[in-house]
Amino acid sequence: MNPKLAIPDAAPLVLSLRSVGYTLETALADIIDNSITAKATEINIDVKWNKELNYISVRDNGYGMNEAQLHQAMKIGSKNPVDPRNHDDLGRFGIGMKTAAFSLCKRLTVGSKLLGSNAMCMRVWDIDKIAETNRWELFDGSSTPDWKDALSRFGNCEQGTIVVLEKLDRLITENYSDQAIGRFWQRIADMEKHLSMVFHRFLSGVQAIAIFINGKKIEPWDPFMRNWLATQEFREEFLECNGESIRAHAFILPHHSKLSVKEYDEAGGPGGWLEQQGFYVYRNKRLIVPGTWFKMLRKNEPGQLARIQLDLTGDMDFEWKIDVKKSSAAPPSTLREGIRRIARTAQEASRKVYYYRGAAINQQSKAEDNDAIWEQASIRGRTFFRINRSHALLKDAKAQLNADAEKKLNTFLSLVEGFAPMNASLTGPVSGEANQENELIDSAASFCSDLINAGYSKCEALRKVLQISIYEGMAEAIENKLQL
Repeated sequence: MNPKLAIPDAAPLVLSLRSVGYTLETALADIIDNSITAKATEINIDVKWNKELNYISVRDNGYGMNEAQLHQAMKIGSKNPVDPRNHDDLGRFGIGMKTAAFSLCKRLTVGSKLLGSNAMCMRVWDIDKIAETNRWELFDGSSTPDWKDALSRFGNCEQGTIVVLEKLDRLITENYSDQAIGRFWQRIADMEKHLSMVFHRFLSGVQAIAIFINGKKIEPWDPFMRNWLATQEFREEFLECNGESIRAHAFILPHHSKLSVKEYDEAGGPGGWLEQQGFYVYRNKRLIVPGTWFKMLRKNEPGQLARIQLDLTGDMDFEWKIDVKKSSAAPPSTLREGIRRIARTAQEASRKVYYYRGAAINQQSKAEDNDAIWEQASIRGRTFFRINRSHALLKDAKAQLNADAEKKLNTFLSLVEGFAPMNASLTGPVSGEANQENELIDSAASFCSDLINAGYSKCEALRKVLQISIYEGMAEAIENKLQL
């Protein structure tokens, strides 16, 4: 057999890639993925449409690229999808940025600058040129008004990358008018809501990044309403698939009677309460699917309070059928029974809250008597019993210990509290209280670190800590604290 080369013609392939199925929201999210992978801490989206200029630019302060790296990144299929990825890499197929851009525009310009470099390197794809020549020709310079205006905002940044989408023929389909401008900016507002949902876990926390649209900071939208007292949080579950663990964490949101009109509208999210119910599939903390029952259950009114976080790693892309746009996923057949069980449990819990408004927890005030051995407290919305750390005998004993011995005693007291019979089976709503959340995280992380030092594996230590009722739902915070 004599193999014959069959190199795709440039023009037909590029024109076909324009119809992969990206929307404005999914296209911009795909471009932002590259900025996050490049360790950017600030991402600026600039949108312009007036009689002189029309473009969208995404600029970041990430690592940047040199000439060779940028040229490779601009190729169609710049990475082999089967190659291993870093644990925090949000890409997979090597065509995302290009196809995302082509779905909106006919000219893509990318400039990048490495730290310590005196000049920016640049590459340009122009679909009109490709259609004219039918050649895969990248240009290394641009002087268009749109590019110059976008580049002026890059300023004297020491490092970073700027992506500019020009000739927005798939986004701007009307002649310039007041009515068309209004519709255009409504689409931008919808895009902002989508990005606040997709990247909400990157936009909050200790190492939060900042994303701006025309100078306005995007605020994270947490679909699980963790900071509401009436939100009920289930114990985390770990589903095993081919040696990998998938974390499932169910939440039952508050009944509408416990929310103001504004809170209720905001909690409904971009799709509304009915559509936002179900599983939220995350890949390396980036939201892939916002609310689905994977065709196992029907979305219904009583189930609209159930939302379940599913955490995948980048190694699970093919098993979960993650698509190029990173907007769909399907569980492997070996996990469907476990997924269905979790779904039914959450939907039933939602139904009870929906019809009966849930059950309130009667929280008692902290005991004032310092002679008591146990005191009742509420941390993260859950009432439990803990040892009275102000007891005179305990304070006297600790005063006679050195720092290391006192630390060990505190760890032991936490163990006693965590596994005390009256606390071990606690169930009920869990919600964050900022003044106690950090204390809990520090306590849990310290306990986990002690177990690791005692010979437990990282995974075993984390699971041991999560068995303690008051630490439920804190796996991610503990991992971030210890950088596991």
